[in-house]
Order: sequence, then structure tokens, then C-alpha cells
Amino acid sequence: MAMTKDTRPANVRKRFPNSIVPLVNGKALIEAARRNGAMVMATNIRCRLPVEGIIRASMATKAPVMYEIAKSELSYTEFTPATFVEFIVRENERLGNTEVPFAIHGDHITVKNPDEVDNVRKLIAEEMEAGFTSFAIDASHMENELNLKATSELAKPIVEAGFCLEVELGEIGAKSGSAEGFTRPDEAEWFIGELVARGIHPDLLAVNNGSIHGTYFGTAQEGIQLDLTLEIWKAIQPWSVDIAQHGITGTSLEKISSFINYGIRKGNVGTFWQNISFGFAMNQNGNALTTEDKGYIKRPYRGIPDELWQEIWEWAKKTGNVGGNIKKANGEFAAKLNAIGKEYKERITAHAYEEAVKLFEATRSIGLADDVWACVGKYC
Repeated sequence: MAMTKDTRPANVRKRFPNSIVPLVNGKALIEAARRNGAMVMATNIRCRLPVEGIIRASMATKAPVMYEIAKSELSYTEFTPATFVEFIVRENERLGNTEVPFAIHGDHITVKNPDEVDNVRKLIAEEMEAGFTSFAIDASHMENELNLKATSELAKPIVEAGFCLEVELGEIGAKSGSAEGFTRPDEAEWFIGELVARGIHPDLLAVNNGSIHGTYFGTAQEGIQLDLTLEIWKAIQPWSVDIAQHGITGTSLEKISSFINYGIRKGNVGTFWQNISFGFAMNQNGNALTTEDKGYIKRPYRGIPDELWQEIWEWAKKTGNVGGNIKKANGEFAAKLNAIGKEYKERITAHAYEEAVKLFEATRSIGLADDVWACVGKYC
């Protein structure tokens, strides 16, 4: 199905009045996933290189995607909110996508203390103007009462505009607090109930259920607690709120395929695409193979040219950006990453395509685009 009328949100129509690519409200994607027992893949791209493969896979399988960028990623990639949306929209135009709806999501719009609320409010306004159609307020770094207060304030314009809203309780990857920082079902029930009482009804709740962001180094292994996730999901069903799963890189496709049975309707995949772009060796679960000093193993037949990787790695060692901080190379080397030769871009595109298809299969989102269209009219 192609877009027969302009079903895009008002902010998208204003920013891209002559575009016909189906950038829609994120609510439609999440509702379609819920109705069909599926999960929407949300992808943090960090650089331009994997995007063509993801879009082509989305078009081929009719699996909708959320393209997302976190507040922190705005500081170490080439993108601003406006240029991020511009790039995603123009790539979909260039590749001829008029049939598969997608959303653009503000991931981890983080507020770590009450003094940051005003600046975060400005970022949300900037992302709305840029054309974002889904937003994640993350005040999980603060104690629960402060989280509730900040989330309630910051989510108001998102709710008023009718966009998809994700909130967070329990800092992802935290190791302090109750149950090693894991989110408790009773906390989730309180949090969502209090938000709804204040007129804020989220679509998604992100929780600390044992995942981390980024690469598992050394003996660390993926530890997403699905039984806990299900208990949290059950606790928030009076309000029909689903779970957003962060930190999927390093998780087996078999386990990902079970996520939908535990109330998970959105899954974030970020570092994995960086691994593909840089050409890192990975295990069967997509976790980068690393050395004892948190270095990486570059495959000469994958990703960017070996010479560029060597330049990046020398910079990383010199500046202390080894380990997980290699992500900062996405901004530092953006111009050189964008200028790699055709053969390297094509092999990254091919690799990203194949891996995206596998993820769409695991999330049962193949063909979900048709049902997204059935939901779009409610939210345009």
C-alpha cells in the first residue's frame, strides 16, 4: 500500500511539504505491533553507512522501522535533530520508499537532575520542529519521585501533540539500588498509575531488566531477565502500556524472537549497526569480539577500509576512546566515513540488509506495514 493521502503528522508536513515518504506517528507502529503479536525494531545508526541496507530490507519485507537517536548521540555523531531527520527522509526518498511506514524517535531524552529540565524541554521542542514522531523521556537517573515529576512536566507537549511516548523507570544497566538496580513490578505499577493520573499516558515503559548498552566485554554476558519483564508488563496492563527493550546488541535471535511473549513491543538495536559499519568481528549474537585491553578485531572483508580503521584506532588509543567509547569516532571521523569508496559502502549495505532481515524475522514484523497503515489514520 502506498500513501494515498498525506497521513503524516503536522510537524512532518510542515518540515517536508513536498515529500511523499511515509514518516508517520510512532503510535501507529506500536499499536500495529500490539495487535499482531509483533515487535518494532528501533535502530540507532550513529553514522550514515548502515542506513541504505536497513531501508532496503524494510522495503523488501514490509517491516516498519523506528530510526532513533539519543540525546547523548547528538554529542558524538555528525547529527543534529534537524539533520538526522533530513537524512532519514532523503534516504527513503532516494530509495523510493512510499509503501513502508517508519517513525523517527528521540531516544533517551535524558534529564539527570532537576536543573536540566529546562534545557531538555528545549531539545524536545527542537526535535518536534525537526520532524520527530516519537519520544522517550528518560529521567531514570533520579530517584522515583523526581523521575515522576520531571517526566510529567516534559511529556506534556508530546501528549498534547498526540505523539508516541516512551518513559523509563530504572536506569538501563545500573547496578545499584534494589535488586541490583532492576525495576520492580510494584514500582512500575506506581509510576505508570501516577503518570496517568497526571494526564500522561505512555505507550511504552523502558526498564532495567538486566540489559546494558553497548558491547559485552570480557566475561560479561547478556542477562535480560524475561520473567521479571513479564511481571512488570502484567503490572502495567491496567493502562495497556507495553515494554521497550533497550540494549539488544549481543542477544541471540532465538531469545529476541521470544520477546513478544513478555510484553516487549519495541526493541532498540544500536551498537550492532556500528559493528557492521566498522567491520568488527562478531560472535553469533552480534557482540563484537574484543581483546583483553578492550580493543576490537577488524575483518578485512567487512565494513570500512582497513586503513581508515587503523587511523580510527590510533586516534582512539591516543585520546582514550577505546572500549565502548569507540562510538565517539562516528562524529570525529564522519567526513571520512561518508567518503569511503563504493565497494565499501556496498558491502556494508549488503551486510546491514541481511542482518536487518534476520531481525525483522525474529521480531515477527515481516508484513506489519499493512497493519500500520490501518492504524495511521487515528494519529495523523
